[in-house]
Amino acid sequence: MIRMSHRGVCVSDFEAADRFYREALGFEEHQDYGVLEGPDMDKTMELPGVRLRAKMLRHPSGPVIELLHFLAPPATGKRERRSTLQYGLVHLSFYVDDIDAAAQKIRDAGGFVFDHTRAHNAETGITLLYCSDPDGIRIELMCQPGIAARFSHSGICVDDIDRSLAYYATLGFQPAENYVFEEATDFLDTINEVQGIKLRAQMVRDADGNTVELLKVFEPDSFGPRERQPLNRIGLTHIAFWDDAIERTIATLTERGGHFVEAAHVTTPVIELQHGADPDGVRIELMRPVAA
Repeated sequence: MIRMSHRGVCVSDFEAADRFYREALGFEEHQDYGVLEGPDMDKTMELPGVRLRAKMLRHPSGPVIELLHFLAPPATGKRERRSTLQYGLVHLSFYVDDIDAAAQKIRDAGGFVFDHTRAHNAETGITLLYCSDPDGIRIELMCQPGIAARFSHSGICVDDIDRSLAYYATLGFQPAENYVFEEATDFLDTINEVQGIKLRAQMVRDADGNTVELLKVFEPDSFGPRERQPLNRIGLTHIAFWDDAIERTIATLTERGGHFVEAAHVTTPVIELQHGADPDGVRIELMRPVAA
C-alpha cells in the first residue's frame, strides 16, 4: 500500500518559516524531530556533515509539510519565486474565503504578496493571487464561491503529461479535473506573468484526497534542469510516501521514466528510506517502517 506522507520545504530561517506556515496558512504542530545528524543522514541526504533541523506541520484539511533547515552544510539557492515555466515543483495552492484577508495574513507573517498577479475568471467566478513565503516559495491563493477554505494542491511543471500520469498512477494518483487552454487569455497571462501562455493543467488525486497539478505549458517553452536538486537547495524539495512494497514500486517507477539512487538507500532501526526522482527531476522519497 502506498500513501502520501508529506511535501518537503527547505528554508533559510527555521523560526521565520515555522511562524509563516502557522500564522499565514493555518498549519499546526505535527511532529518535531529536533536536530538530525550522523552517517545515515549524510547518506540519505547525499551531503557531507549534515546537521538538520526538521519539523512536520499539518494543515487542518490534512496535508503535511516538512520544514528542513540545514545547519550544515548551509542551504543554497535564490530566495525568490521560480517561474511557473520552470520544470519541477512550482507552488503550494490554497482555497481561501477572503483573498484580501488571506493576503494580509501573508504580509503580516513575513511573506510577500504580488498584487499585479491578481486575476479573475468571470466564467467560473474564481479569483487567483500569487504570494510567496519568506524564501520565495510560490503560494497560490484561490477564492471561488461555494468552495470552502482548505489546502488545494501542489504544482509540478512537466515535460510530458502522459508520462507523468503513468508515473504518478504508480503512487496512487488518478486523473481528476483537466483544464486545457489552447488559446491565450488575459486571466492566464496575468496570474502566470507570461504573455501569450497556453497550457494544460491536469489534476491527479489519490484515495486520501491529496492532489497534484501536472502543468504542461504549450507556449512559450518551459525551461530549466530536469534533474534532482540538492536537498539543501532553498525551496520545495520533495514529495514523500509510505510504501509497504518499496522494491516493486521502484521497479515500476523506473520503467515509467523515474530513477532511484541506491547509494542513498538507508535502513535504520526504525525506518527504511529510498530517494529518487520523477521524469522531471522532482525528488521522490519512499519510506517503510522497519518491523520490530
